[in-house]
Amino acid sequence: NNIQKAKNVKEIVSQLDEYSVYLTPAEYKEYLNQYASAGTPTHVAATAAPVVHKTNVQSHMMYGNVGYLKIKTFSSHLLEDVNTHWTQLKKQGAEKLVLDLRFNGGGYVESAEQLLGFFPKVKDAYKLKTRMGTESAKAIPAKNKFPADTYVLVNRYSASASEIVAVSVKDQEAAVVVGENTKGKGSVQSLFELANGGALKLTTGHYTGPKGTPVQHKGVQPTIKMAPGTELTGLHKRMITFDLANKKYKHIEIPTAVPQQKTFNVEFTQPMNFGPAKNYDKMELIKFGSVSIPTTKKQTNDKTMTIQPVKPMQLGAEYMLIVHPGTKSTAGRTVKQGTYTTYKVQTTQKN
Repeated sequence: NNIQKAKNVKEIVSQLDEYSVYLTPAEYKEYLNQYASAGTPTHVAATAAPVVHKTNVQSHMMYGNVGYLKIKTFSSHLLEDVNTHWTQLKKQGAEKLVLDLRFNGGGYVESAEQLLGFFPKVKDAYKLKTRMGTESAKAIPAKNKFPADTYVLVNRYSASASEIVAVSVKDQEAAVVVGENTKGKGSVQSLFELANGGALKLTTGHYTGPKGTPVQHKGVQPTIKMAPGTELTGLHKRMITFDLANKKYKHIEIPTAVPQQKTFNVEFTQPMNFGPAKNYDKMELIKFGSVSIPTTKKQTNDKTMTIQPVKPMQLGAEYMLIVHPGTKSTAGRTVKQGTYTTYKVQTTQKN
């Protein structure tokens, strides 16, 4: 190491790790302006200053009372944003949660400690090794808890604060991590103000999971591996299928891809008392990663009901047709077993 021979700040920084940087007075001022409300952060676990997005946290409901909550970066007001979105999802009936940290490069370490406080089984946030020794950081408890069986989505671009959350929930068996190996940035940076008005952002420690699981250069390994781009739909399919199998629904296999404008015919073995087709609610078409989609239903004969999506289905996407039990035959017998069929839509439009 030739730091003693370095003639200026840039030469010093060039000999440090890739996350240590010199901020000129103008760059440091801009950095602070972004986070004036948050004050100067002690630890930043990001490769760059986290950017505040108005849409930093997004959420929607998915079929099966599953809430979806995506966090783009660990901003200074993450706690309030997550609280607001999770409260809304619960009002809409969410009993399960998928937390998406894919493409999230990090941000404030304190925001990771706050997010971890939403997980019922999390007590410790991480261990931080510095030249002063090793210290354990606690999660900051939140009143508005996530469900016990929450899933956390990650990919190779999930870094720093995202990895703190992923390794922490994995170490404490507080959530299921899904996707691919994370980036492997297990270091935190601190800001040191300089006399010229600039600042040095230097790596001052390395963190591990609460049980000592390393992250630096290794990343966090998911419990459930999913191919890139399929994490959300693949997990949602797995969750719905698991629930239906528990309710003893029968799976009917359809091996070939279907056209966008597919009409589904559901045929029963005996004459049925469907009632008015528009009120018939025992069949629904689900898009994975989303909700039940609008369909039109028609009775073609006393044994057959057809179901057609109102809009063309998405090319290459996967859907599930569920036929719930409860329909009565004209003889008064009730269908006791539900069925479900998974369909893949063709990837190209065929004329």
